[in-house]
Order: sequence, then C-alpha cells, then structure tokens
Amino acid sequence: MNNELIVLEQLPVIKQKLEQVSTQIKEKVDNATSLVVNEDTVKEVKKVRAELNKEFSELETQRKQVKQAIMSKYDEFEEIYKEKVSNLYKDADSTLKEKIDSVENELKLEKENTIREFFQEYQTSNHLEGIVEFENVGLNITISASEKSLKEQIKAFCEKVANDIKAIQTDENSEEVLLEYKNNGFDYAKAKTTLAERKKQLEEFKQHIAKNGEEIKQEEITIHNIETMVSAPKEVVVEKENWYSFEALMTETQAKALKEWFRDRNIEMR
Repeated sequence: MNNELIVLEQLPVIKQKLEQVSTQIKEKVDNATSLVVNEDTVKEVKKVRAELNKEFSELETQRKQVKQAIMSKYDEFEEIYKEKVSNLYKDADSTLKEKIDSVENELKLEKENTIREFFQEYQTSNHLEGIVEFENVGLNITISASEKSLKEQIKAFCEKVANDIKAIQTDENSEEVLLEYKNNGFDYAKAKTTLAERKKQLEEFKQHIAKNGEEIKQEEITIHNIETMVSAPKEVVVEKENWYSFEALMTETQAKALKEWFRDRNIEMR
C-alpha cells in the first residue's frame, strides 16, 4: 500500500503584518500603562483603555476568521478520512475481536471444566464437601495459565483447609470456630482470635447490663422508700406549712427522681 496517500500539498498561507504592527501596539500599551490615574485624568484613561480593547477585539475577530477558514478544510478532510479509512479499520478490529473472544472463551471454559473436575475429586478425597467451594480457591483461569499450576493451587488450598479442619475439630467451640473460619476466608488463626474477642465483648456486655440492672433496682427501692416515708396520710388533715431542711446521701439519678416527686406534689423547694 502506498504510504503517501495523505499528503499536505500546500501549507496555509497567512498574510500578516504582526511583526511591524506589534511595535506600534507595544508603544500604545506602554504609553497607556504609564498614565497617571487621578480624579482629573480618570475619564481620559478610560477612553484610552476603551480604544485599546476595541483594537484588540478587531484583531481577535480576524484571527478567529483565519482559524475557521483553515479548520473548515481540515474538518472536510477528517470526515472523508473517517468514512473511507478509520471506520473500516475499526469495524474490522471489532469483528475480529468478537471472533477471537469467542474462541478464547470456549478454550477458557474447557480449561475451567477440567479444573473443576479436578477440584471435585480433590475436595472429595479430603472430605471437604459442604465446607469449601470451587470459587473459594480464588483461581485466575486465563488462556496462558497452565493446568499444572492451577491444579497445584487447588491441592495446596484443599490440603491447608483439611489440616485446619482437623485442628478445629479438637477445639471446644469447634462449630463456632468452623463457622467463623468459613466466613472469614479460611483463616484459622484469625477465626480463633475473632471468636475469642467476640466472646470477651459479649461477657463484658452481660456484666454491664447486670450492673446497670442492679443500679436501677436499687434506685427503684430508694424512691419507693421515700414515697412511703413522705406520702400524705389517708385522712385529710390540714397541717401548717413549715420549711424543713435535711441532707440525704443518694445518687444523682435518685436526687433527680426525688426532685421530680416533690414537683408532682406541689412541694416548694428552695
């Protein structure tokens, strides 16, 4: 194929006098920026600034027109290039990729089925049915992966789990350890540590609940005793009100309860 199918015959010719006009622009800019701005000259400086902005805007318009003229030609070329060249290559690449993927997926599936059969045999021989599944091994089955390497990974994993199971069976909490072992990714040491920490937290929580329950019970008894001591007699007796003061040893919770009890019975406190 001809390697020169796309050739730029002539560079865009841009007629410009920017070099000579740049000197004039710099002179104007320097003069403008050197102006002293005060109450008397601010209007004149605004006028100079407006003139500079107007000149710049006109030059920007010309620049954009030149760019548009150049790019319009390139856009026309690119549209033809996409239709006649790039789309053809891209369509071919997509079609070939689908065919390659189809064949490779079949090869990978055949390899996976072979490896699954080996896993099931090794799973049965190590009595791991219902404990480990094929996905637990974490194999990366690719076209380039050798069956020998994949089988060795299965053997190593199953043998490790089988040894861990033997150790778990001797544990007094074997069922709990086994469940944690399966849930955490077949890490025996981590399973034992996690379970021990969980039991410790549970025991601490039980003690906390028991302690709180005992405190609540004692507070209820104290409040009941106070109500019994200060409850009004059944017979209506008009008594003279007096101020009484006393000290009592109690918890903050009991003090709040006593204060609430006084308030409910319209007993004034100070």
